[in-house]
Amino acid sequence: MEKFGRAVVKCRFVILAIAIALLIPSAFGYIGTRVNYDIMYYLPGEIDTMKGQDILMDEFGKGAYALMMVQDMDAKHINELEEKISGVEHVDQIISFNSIAGPAVPIELLPDKYLDQIYNEETDTTMFAVFFDDTTSSDETMNAIQEIRKVTDNECFISGMSAVVTDTKLMSEKETPFYVLIAVILVCIVLAIFMDSFLVPVFFMLSIGMAIIYNLGSNIFLGEISYVTKALAAVLQLGVTLDYSIFLWHSYKEQKSVYPTDNKEAMAVAIGKTLTSVVGSSITTIAGFIALCFMSFTLGLDLGIVMAKGVVFGVIGCVTILPSMILIFDKALE
Repeated sequence: MEKFGRAVVKCRFVILAIAIALLIPSAFGYIGTRVNYDIMYYLPGEIDTMKGQDILMDEFGKGAYALMMVQDMDAKHINELEEKISGVEHVDQIISFNSIAGPAVPIELLPDKYLDQIYNEETDTTMFAVFFDDTTSSDETMNAIQEIRKVTDNECFISGMSAVVTDTKLMSEKETPFYVLIAVILVCIVLAIFMDSFLVPVFFMLSIGMAIIYNLGSNIFLGEISYVTKALAAVLQLGVTLDYSIFLWHSYKEQKSVYPTDNKEAMAVAIGKTLTSVVGSSITTIAGFIALCFMSFTLGLDLGIVMAKGVVFGVIGCVTILPSMILIFDKALE
Protein backbone atom coordinates (compact mmCIF):
# COMPACT_ATOMS: atom_id res chain seq x y z
CA MET A 1 0.00 0.00 0.00
CA GLU A 2 2.83 2.40 0.80
CA LYS A 3 4.32 1.77 -2.66
CA PHE A 4 1.07 2.95 -4.15
CA GLY A 5 1.16 5.98 -1.83
CA ARG A 6 4.69 6.88 -2.92
CA ALA A 7 3.65 6.58 -6.57
CA VAL A 8 0.76 8.97 -5.97
CA VAL A 9 3.05 11.43 -4.17
CA LYS A 10 5.62 11.25 -6.97
CA CYS A 11 3.03 11.81 -9.72
CA ARG A 12 0.88 14.32 -7.84
CA PHE A 13 1.10 17.05 -10.51
CA VAL A 14 0.34 14.59 -13.31
CA ILE A 15 -2.59 13.12 -11.34
CA LEU A 16 -4.12 16.54 -10.72
CA ALA A 17 -3.67 17.53 -14.37
CA ILE A 18 -5.32 14.30 -15.57
CA ALA A 19 -8.13 14.71 -13.04
CA ILE A 20 -8.90 18.20 -14.32
CA ALA A 21 -8.71 17.06 -17.97
CA LEU A 22 -11.17 14.21 -17.31
CA LEU A 23 -13.78 16.74 -16.23
CA ILE A 24 -14.31 17.74 -19.87
CA PRO A 25 -15.48 14.34 -21.23
CA SER A 26 -17.38 13.76 -17.98
CA ALA A 27 -19.29 17.01 -18.48
CA PHE A 28 -20.21 15.98 -22.04
CA GLY A 29 -21.26 12.56 -20.74
CA TYR A 30 -23.48 14.18 -18.11
CA ILE A 31 -25.13 16.44 -20.68
CA GLY A 32 -25.59 13.52 -23.09
CA THR A 33 -27.24 11.19 -20.57
CA ARG A 34 -31.01 11.08 -20.99
CA VAL A 35 -33.07 11.42 -17.82
CA ASN A 36 -36.24 9.31 -17.55
CA TYR A 37 -39.00 11.09 -15.64
CA ASP A 38 -41.58 8.30 -15.88
CA ILE A 39 -41.67 6.23 -12.69
CA MET A 40 -43.97 3.74 -14.44
CA TYR A 41 -41.12 2.79 -16.77
CA TYR A 42 -39.42 0.98 -13.90
CA LEU A 43 -42.42 -1.17 -13.03
CA PRO A 44 -42.22 -4.88 -13.97
CA GLY A 45 -43.55 -5.55 -17.48
CA GLU A 46 -45.98 -8.24 -16.33
CA ILE A 47 -48.19 -6.00 -14.18
CA ASP A 48 -51.54 -4.83 -15.60
CA THR A 49 -50.60 -1.16 -15.84
CA MET A 50 -47.68 -1.85 -18.16
CA LYS A 51 -49.69 -4.36 -20.21
CA GLY A 52 -52.43 -1.77 -20.67
CA GLN A 53 -49.95 0.85 -21.83
CA ASP A 54 -48.47 -1.57 -24.38
CA ILE A 55 -51.95 -2.45 -25.72
CA LEU A 56 -52.84 1.23 -26.01
CA MET A 57 -49.69 1.87 -28.04
CA ASP A 58 -49.67 -1.28 -30.19
CA GLU A 59 -53.37 -1.59 -31.02
CA PHE A 60 -54.56 2.00 -30.95
CA GLY A 61 -51.34 3.90 -31.74
CA LYS A 62 -51.83 6.15 -28.74
CA GLY A 63 -49.15 6.01 -26.10
CA ALA A 64 -50.14 8.97 -23.95
CA TYR A 65 -53.04 11.29 -23.31
CA ALA A 66 -53.86 14.44 -21.39
CA LEU A 67 -57.15 15.91 -20.19
CA MET A 68 -57.53 19.63 -20.82
CA MET A 69 -59.95 22.09 -19.28
CA VAL A 70 -60.85 25.58 -20.51
CA GLN A 71 -62.83 28.09 -18.51
CA ASP A 72 -65.14 30.96 -19.54
CA MET A 73 -64.69 30.24 -23.25
CA ASP A 74 -67.36 29.95 -25.95
CA ALA A 75 -67.52 27.21 -28.59
CA LYS A 76 -65.85 29.32 -31.28
CA HIS A 77 -62.78 30.07 -29.15
CA ILE A 78 -62.59 26.47 -27.98
CA ASN A 79 -62.57 25.35 -31.62
CA GLU A 80 -59.74 27.80 -32.39
CA LEU A 81 -57.84 26.48 -29.39
CA GLU A 82 -58.28 22.89 -30.55
CA GLU A 83 -56.97 23.81 -34.00
CA LYS A 84 -53.83 25.26 -32.43
CA ILE A 85 -53.35 22.13 -30.30
CA SER A 86 -53.91 19.77 -33.25
CA GLY A 87 -51.08 21.58 -35.07
CA VAL A 88 -48.58 20.68 -32.33
CA GLU A 89 -46.15 17.95 -33.35
CA HIS A 90 -46.93 14.49 -31.91
CA VAL A 91 -50.55 15.37 -31.11
CA ASP A 92 -52.44 12.46 -32.67
CA GLN A 93 -56.09 13.17 -31.94
CA ILE A 94 -58.41 15.46 -29.99
CA ILE A 95 -61.68 14.10 -28.65
CA SER A 96 -64.17 16.77 -27.68
CA PHE A 97 -67.73 17.89 -28.36
CA ASN A 98 -66.46 20.09 -31.21
CA SER A 99 -64.53 17.26 -32.84
CA ILE A 100 -67.63 15.04 -32.80
CA ALA A 101 -70.56 17.41 -33.44
CA GLY A 102 -68.77 20.43 -34.87
CA PRO A 103 -68.70 24.05 -33.63
CA ALA A 104 -72.06 24.83 -35.24
CA VAL A 105 -73.97 22.56 -32.85
CA PRO A 106 -74.62 24.16 -29.43
CA ILE A 107 -73.22 22.10 -26.58
CA GLU A 108 -76.46 22.67 -24.66
CA LEU A 109 -78.24 20.24 -27.02
CA LEU A 110 -76.46 17.31 -25.40
CA PRO A 111 -78.54 15.29 -22.90
CA ASP A 112 -77.68 16.24 -19.33
CA LYS A 113 -76.13 12.86 -18.50
CA TYR A 114 -73.56 13.38 -21.29
CA LEU A 115 -73.22 17.12 -20.88
CA ASP A 116 -72.20 16.73 -17.24
CA GLN A 117 -69.23 14.60 -18.32
CA ILE A 118 -67.58 17.33 -20.38
CA TYR A 119 -69.07 20.60 -19.12
CA ASN A 120 -69.53 22.18 -15.69
CA GLU A 121 -72.15 24.91 -15.85
CA GLU A 122 -71.35 26.41 -12.41
CA THR A 123 -67.73 27.21 -13.33
CA ASP A 124 -68.28 27.38 -17.12
CA THR A 125 -65.52 24.81 -17.62
CA THR A 126 -65.25 22.54 -20.67
CA MET A 127 -63.10 19.40 -20.83
CA PHE A 128 -61.59 17.55 -23.78
CA ALA A 129 -58.95 14.85 -24.28
CA VAL A 130 -55.74 15.03 -26.31
CA PHE A 131 -53.94 11.86 -27.42
CA PHE A 132 -50.28 11.71 -28.40
CA ASP A 133 -48.49 9.34 -30.77
CA ASP A 134 -45.69 8.49 -28.34
CA THR A 135 -45.32 7.06 -24.85
CA THR A 136 -46.21 8.81 -21.60
CA SER A 137 -42.75 10.02 -20.65
CA SER A 138 -41.00 10.28 -24.02
CA ASP A 139 -39.13 13.48 -24.79
CA GLU A 140 -41.50 14.05 -27.72
CA THR A 141 -44.61 13.89 -25.52
CA MET A 142 -43.12 16.18 -22.87
CA ASN A 143 -42.07 18.66 -25.55
CA ALA A 144 -45.61 18.52 -26.96
CA ILE A 145 -47.09 19.31 -23.53
CA GLN A 146 -44.84 22.36 -23.22
CA GLU A 147 -45.63 23.45 -26.77
CA ILE A 148 -49.38 23.17 -26.08
CA ARG A 149 -48.99 25.44 -23.07
CA LYS A 150 -47.05 27.86 -25.23
CA VAL A 151 -49.46 28.02 -28.22
CA THR A 152 -52.50 28.31 -25.95
CA ASP A 153 -50.90 31.06 -23.84
CA ASN A 154 -51.68 28.95 -20.75
CA GLU A 155 -55.42 29.37 -21.37
CA CYS A 156 -56.05 25.70 -20.60
CA PHE A 157 -55.38 23.55 -17.55
CA ILE A 158 -53.65 20.28 -18.42
CA SER A 159 -53.83 17.13 -16.29
CA GLY A 160 -52.81 13.52 -16.76
CA MET A 161 -49.66 11.46 -16.31
CA SER A 162 -47.77 13.10 -19.18
CA ALA A 163 -48.42 16.55 -17.71
CA VAL A 164 -47.27 15.34 -14.27
CA VAL A 165 -44.08 13.90 -15.79
CA THR A 166 -43.42 17.19 -17.62
CA ASP A 167 -43.88 19.26 -14.46
CA THR A 168 -41.69 16.81 -12.53
CA LYS A 169 -38.95 17.30 -15.11
CA LEU A 170 -39.13 21.09 -14.93
CA MET A 171 -39.14 21.14 -11.12
CA SER A 172 -36.31 18.62 -10.85
CA GLU A 173 -34.08 20.50 -13.30
CA LYS A 174 -34.76 23.77 -11.51
CA GLU A 175 -34.33 22.66 -7.89
CA THR A 176 -31.62 19.97 -7.97
CA PRO A 177 -28.64 22.37 -8.36
CA PHE A 178 -29.88 24.51 -5.46
CA TYR A 179 -30.14 21.78 -2.85
CA VAL A 180 -26.79 20.30 -3.96
CA LEU A 181 -25.29 23.77 -3.43
CA ILE A 182 -26.96 24.02 -0.01
CA ALA A 183 -25.54 20.60 0.96
CA VAL A 184 -22.03 21.67 -0.06
CA ILE A 185 -22.26 24.96 1.86
CA LEU A 186 -23.56 23.28 5.03
CA VAL A 187 -20.87 20.58 4.89
CA CYS A 188 -18.16 23.20 4.38
CA ILE A 189 -19.41 25.23 7.35
CA VAL A 190 -19.45 22.20 9.68
CA LEU A 191 -16.01 21.00 8.54
CA ALA A 192 -14.51 24.49 8.75
CA ILE A 193 -15.62 24.71 12.37
CA PHE A 194 -14.36 21.30 13.45
CA MET A 195 -11.28 20.82 11.22
CA ASP A 196 -7.90 22.35 12.02
CA SER A 197 -7.73 24.28 8.73
CA PHE A 198 -10.60 26.16 7.13
CA LEU A 199 -9.19 25.38 3.66
CA VAL A 200 -9.43 21.61 4.16
CA PRO A 201 -13.19 21.48 3.42
CA VAL A 202 -12.54 23.30 0.15
CA PHE A 203 -10.17 20.58 -1.05
CA PHE A 204 -12.55 17.91 0.25
CA MET A 205 -15.36 19.39 -1.83
CA LEU A 206 -13.17 19.79 -4.91
CA SER A 207 -11.98 16.17 -4.89
CA ILE A 208 -15.43 14.76 -4.09
CA GLY A 209 -16.99 17.11 -6.64
CA MET A 210 -14.67 15.72 -9.31
CA ALA A 211 -15.63 12.17 -8.34
CA ILE A 212 -19.32 13.11 -8.56
CA ILE A 213 -18.84 14.59 -12.03
CA TYR A 214 -16.97 11.45 -13.18
CA ASN A 215 -19.80 9.31 -11.85
CA LEU A 216 -22.58 11.34 -13.45
CA GLY A 217 -20.63 11.57 -16.71
CA SER A 218 -20.07 7.81 -16.87
CA ASN A 219 -23.85 7.29 -16.74
CA ILE A 220 -23.86 7.87 -20.49
CA PHE A 221 -22.84 4.22 -20.84
CA LEU A 222 -26.13 3.25 -19.16
CA GLY A 223 -28.09 5.12 -21.83
CA GLU A 224 -30.39 6.86 -19.35
CA ILE A 225 -31.04 7.25 -15.63
CA SER A 226 -34.16 8.06 -13.66
CA TYR A 227 -34.82 11.55 -12.36
CA VAL A 228 -34.81 10.10 -8.82
CA THR A 229 -31.27 8.82 -9.33
CA LYS A 230 -30.18 12.12 -10.84
CA ALA A 231 -31.67 14.05 -7.91
CA LEU A 232 -30.15 11.83 -5.21
CA ALA A 233 -26.80 10.77 -6.67
CA ALA A 234 -24.73 13.90 -5.99
CA VAL A 235 -25.86 14.51 -2.39
CA LEU A 236 -25.83 10.79 -1.55
CA GLN A 237 -22.33 10.32 -2.95
CA LEU A 238 -21.13 13.37 -1.03
CA GLY A 239 -22.50 12.01 2.24
CA VAL A 240 -21.28 8.45 1.71
CA THR A 241 -17.71 9.25 0.59
CA LEU A 242 -16.93 12.31 2.73
CA ASP A 243 -15.69 10.12 5.59
CA TYR A 244 -12.90 8.75 3.38
CA SER A 245 -11.44 12.24 2.96
CA ILE A 246 -11.58 12.83 6.71
CA PHE A 247 -9.76 9.52 7.29
CA LEU A 248 -6.98 10.59 4.91
CA TRP A 249 -6.56 14.02 6.48
CA HIS A 250 -6.33 12.70 10.04
CA SER A 251 -3.94 9.95 8.97
CA TYR A 252 -1.77 12.54 7.22
CA LYS A 253 -1.66 14.74 10.31
CA GLU A 254 -0.66 11.74 12.44
CA GLN A 255 2.14 10.80 10.06
CA LYS A 256 3.43 14.38 9.99
CA SER A 257 4.20 14.03 13.69
CA VAL A 258 6.24 10.93 12.80
CA TYR A 259 7.89 12.57 9.75
CA PRO A 260 7.95 16.27 10.73
CA THR A 261 10.41 17.26 7.99
CA ASP A 262 9.14 15.04 5.18
CA ASN A 263 5.58 15.78 4.10
CA LYS A 264 5.84 13.51 1.08
CA GLU A 265 6.73 10.44 3.13
CA ALA A 266 4.02 11.30 5.63
CA MET A 267 1.46 11.45 2.85
CA ALA A 268 2.69 8.22 1.25
CA VAL A 269 2.25 6.34 4.55
CA ALA A 270 -1.11 8.08 5.16
CA ILE A 271 -2.39 6.98 1.73
CA GLY A 272 -1.40 3.38 2.45
CA LYS A 273 -3.12 3.34 5.85
CA THR A 274 -6.21 5.12 4.53
CA LEU A 275 -6.51 2.76 1.59
CA THR A 276 -6.38 -0.26 3.90
CA SER A 277 -9.23 0.99 6.08
CA VAL A 278 -11.31 2.61 3.35
CA VAL A 279 -11.35 -0.40 1.01
CA GLY A 280 -13.10 -2.57 3.59
CA SER A 281 -15.59 0.16 4.43
CA SER A 282 -16.31 0.95 0.80
CA ILE A 283 -16.86 -2.69 -0.17
CA THR A 284 -19.65 -3.03 2.39
CA THR A 285 -21.20 0.21 1.12
CA ILE A 286 -20.98 -0.99 -2.49
CA ALA A 287 -22.54 -4.32 -1.48
CA GLY A 288 -25.47 -2.43 0.05
CA PHE A 289 -26.06 -0.50 -3.17
CA ILE A 290 -25.68 -3.63 -5.30
CA ALA A 291 -28.43 -5.23 -3.20
CA LEU A 292 -30.81 -2.59 -4.62
CA CYS A 293 -30.16 -4.02 -8.08
CA PHE A 294 -32.20 -7.13 -7.24
CA MET A 295 -35.46 -5.21 -6.74
CA SER A 296 -38.25 -6.09 -9.17
CA PHE A 297 -38.97 -2.36 -9.20
CA THR A 298 -36.01 -1.59 -11.46
CA LEU A 299 -35.53 1.92 -10.10
CA GLY A 300 -33.41 0.07 -7.52
CA LEU A 301 -31.19 -1.30 -10.31
CA ASP A 302 -30.76 2.18 -11.71
CA LEU A 303 -29.91 3.77 -8.36
CA GLY A 304 -27.79 0.82 -7.19
CA ILE A 305 -25.48 0.84 -10.23
CA VAL A 306 -24.99 4.61 -10.17
CA MET A 307 -24.26 4.77 -6.44
CA ALA A 308 -21.94 1.72 -6.49
CA LYS A 309 -19.95 3.51 -9.20
CA GLY A 310 -20.03 6.66 -7.12
CA VAL A 311 -18.41 4.94 -4.14
CA VAL A 312 -15.66 3.53 -6.37
CA PHE A 313 -14.95 6.96 -7.85
CA GLY A 314 -15.03 8.42 -4.33
CA VAL A 315 -12.40 5.99 -3.05
CA ILE A 316 -10.16 6.56 -6.09
CA GLY A 317 -10.45 10.32 -5.69
CA CYS A 318 -9.72 10.10 -1.96
CA VAL A 319 -6.38 8.32 -2.44
CA THR A 320 -5.24 10.10 -5.61
CA ILE A 321 -6.77 13.53 -6.25
CA LEU A 322 -7.12 14.67 -2.64
CA PRO A 323 -3.54 13.77 -1.58
CA SER A 324 -2.21 15.52 -4.68
CA MET A 325 -4.13 18.69 -3.80
CA ILE A 326 -3.04 18.59 -0.16
CA LEU A 327 0.65 18.24 -1.04
CA ILE A 328 0.59 20.86 -3.79
CA PHE A 329 -1.17 23.39 -1.54
CA ASP A 330 0.40 22.25 1.74
CA LYS A 331 1.82 25.69 2.58
CA ALA A 332 -1.57 27.31 2.19
CA LEU A 333 -3.16 24.68 4.42
CA GLU A 334 -0.54 25.22 7.12
